Amino acid sequence: MVFVATWAAAIMYWRSSGTTPSGMQMLAYLGVLPVGLSGAGYMLRSALARGVDKAVEAGAESGEAKPSAAVAPLGEAAPSVSISAAAVHLGATASADALLAVASAPPRPQLDSRFRDANNLPIRVSAVAELDEWTVLSEREGDIDTAAHERRAMALLQPVLEQLLDAAYAVMPTVVAGEEVVVAGLRRREEERVENILSVELIISPQWSDGLRHWARAWLQEQAVQAGLDARRFDVRVSVFERPGDVWAHLQRVVDALSSGSPRWHLLVSCYSSIDAAVINAWMARGLLASAQQADGYVPGEGAAGVLLCSRTLAGEGAGRLWRPQLERLDAAYGSRPAEVRRQLATAAQQWLQPLLADASRVQFVLHDTDQRPESIVDTAAVTAAINPDLDFSSQSLALALCSGELGPVLPVAQLALAYAQLQRQSEPVLLLGVADAQQRLFGLVEPLPSPTLVAEMPAVN
Repeated sequence: MVFVATWAAAIMYWRSSGTTPSGMQMLAYLGVLPVGLSGAGYMLRSALARGVDKAVEAGAESGEAKPSAAVAPLGEAAPSVSISAAAVHLGATASADALLAVASAPPRPQLDSRFRDANNLPIRVSAVAELDEWTVLSEREGDIDTAAHERRAMALLQPVLEQLLDAAYAVMPTVVAGEEVVVAGLRRREEERVENILSVELIISPQWSDGLRHWARAWLQEQAVQAGLDARRFDVRVSVFERPGDVWAHLQRVVDALSSGSPRWHLLVSCYSSIDAAVINAWMARGLLASAQQADGYVPGEGAAGVLLCSRTLAGEGAGRLWRPQLERLDAAYGSRPAEVRRQLATAAQQWLQPLLADASRVQFVLHDTDQRPESIVDTAAVTAAINPDLDFSSQSLALALCSGELGPVLPVAQLALAYAQLQRQSEPVLLLGVADAQQRLFGLVEPLPSPTLVAEMPAVN
């Protein structure tokens, strides 16, 4: 535009004035002038963009410096999704109800003589007894060599996935059959357009081989088709996350996506196992394994869990509501003294929960990831007491990591599955807390839906 305008103005001036420009004048007016104007405009735009970016960063830093001042949007403005079904299979127990029934005195990892520490002493593990690790994977799947932790994780995943695929098949609306019409003497079936309304996502740890990740994606596709789902109605993906905090951040994105746009479902499953001599030896070599000399180390565990999430308008009877999880990063604004950090966390938790739940005393159960460190249980108890001082923390909470050992990316999904199971046992809100991460804390809330949408009132989804 600058070149066209400059050339047009110069040519019109020369024609109206009768001037015959020289070669230098043509170069100056048709070359140097438009290039200079374009360059000046580009530099001005870049300077303005940098100024806007600096202002945004300054605003973000000032907002992070005062974490307790950030309050979630009021009422229905806060993103939320529905949990329609859930399943879990952990080393501690194969049933969510069985684990919740003994929440006051949950099972602990047991000594296993198959694995020993540097002093040749048995270590504690949380493993599924008599698990047939060859159910899904063999030692060599095609041209892919499999490890014991991968085979055990897939064996744990299969029953969880089958249960949730059946639940997804039951709640998804049927495809309207096409009608046969006659056009120009030829009989033709008019097929209605079928939309993709379900995402099946598997979360695994980075320790899995690249070849097995691609194999797992094809296996998921096959399992969904065998469950009766139309291949045109779902997509399959495999995501890799190492830390539970990364999974919670991903869940934030899933909640945002399901709470906006067209209604759809999201089946989220995860599996993990560290019951493998190679994994345990690697932990021991790096000084990470829990032992008699190092009580704060990793306790090998395994498990699989899954939840069927959907947009609020697709929720059926008995569904729960998951509010968008809140991640609080522990930066300099929280201070360095443990007492000050706990006070700030308690304040942040109260301000986050206040717009979501009018009566915080309704919270009657807490699911948290407290590990062997004493300070983590103190942090959890402080936040819980600030939200509901009348809650009996010893009998109305469950430390999943203490009874199930290291679960990797399965931990957040297992917390959601157990929260949904707790809603079926007692129709009261369940608080989710994450304190094991040294850099951040998590607040989550799962509660019964106030008025489930009847199937007859569901929007039509092809």
